[in-house]
Amino acid sequence: MQKVMLGFIVALIVLTLYSLVDIIASSGKDTEPSLTSVIQPPSQAVSAVKKQERFSVQEKKEHFIQTILPAVLTVKQELDTRYEKVKTLSSKQHRSASEEAWLESMKQQYNVDGIPCLLRRLHTHPVSLVIAQAALETGWGSSRFFKKANNIFGIWSYHADEARIPAAKQRGEKTIYVKKFASYEDAVRGYFKMVASGYAYSAFRKARMRTDDPFALLRHLRHYSELRDEYVARLYYVIIANELYNYDTPAHKPVALAEIIPEYVAMKHKKKAKTANSEQQILALNEIKVEPEISTDTPRPCDAGTLTTLQAPEHSTAAPEGSSVP
Repeated sequence: MQKVMLGFIVALIVLTLYSLVDIIASSGKDTEPSLTSVIQPPSQAVSAVKKQERFSVQEKKEHFIQTILPAVLTVKQELDTRYEKVKTLSSKQHRSASEEAWLESMKQQYNVDGIPCLLRRLHTHPVSLVIAQAALETGWGSSRFFKKANNIFGIWSYHADEARIPAAKQRGEKTIYVKKFASYEDAVRGYFKMVASGYAYSAFRKARMRTDDPFALLRHLRHYSELRDEYVARLYYVIIANELYNYDTPAHKPVALAEIIPEYVAMKHKKKAKTANSEQQILALNEIKVEPEISTDTPRPCDAGTLTTLQAPEHSTAAPEGSSVP
């Protein structure tokens, strides 16, 4: 009996030793999660921000375009579908009750009476214009209201009961607020709704019914900003420099800015020429005629004991040789 018990104890000890050896041998393997694997990586949003900080200027622009472009295309498709539906229903002699109800809801939403006005509200404009305005309003995605409020177009808020954030600057003692949107899609919807409803964009709405050429439409966006024609010029250069017209279908050939806002370009050229003339006049006034160092008159003989060369007094204000006189 004692021999049996002794054998059992020996077997147990051997088994324990084998288990310990197996544990030690497997400790270098990835059988259990390490401390580094338990720690979760940063969120995609934080990673994107850190990555964007390392972007070049061109990469930041491309990143911004690819960020908002899906939302722009989605909302534009929504509005184009509504436009076609209204256009189809307008030609029907007999509409169902549900079709009439839908048309009435659209009229109320855009605050219009007739179908022609509704079509004008629903008609969209080229993607290049949308991206260019977004780029200017947000500084290619660098603005605070874009990062914190998904506000792509700098749309102001006038109602305290809606989601919004204060702008960084005030107008006198008045605090300006910008709308806070739940998503980029909502921001684009808000932008198209504002352009469709605002009185200042009436000429733009009429023009986009006639053409989808962004260069023909640019001049009609001068009321979007207090900069007026300067704003149009900036939009133009953003579109040209970044070839945003390639996002339009069809893509339109660029034209000269002078064909879009000729008076503004003429004024700029006139101002530039005036500045150049002023600079030339200033340079002419500042010209100093230096007398020749050797007089052409007959030199007089020097008195005995006097200096034979002229010397400037100590602490002279005369300009050193070879220096330029301001």
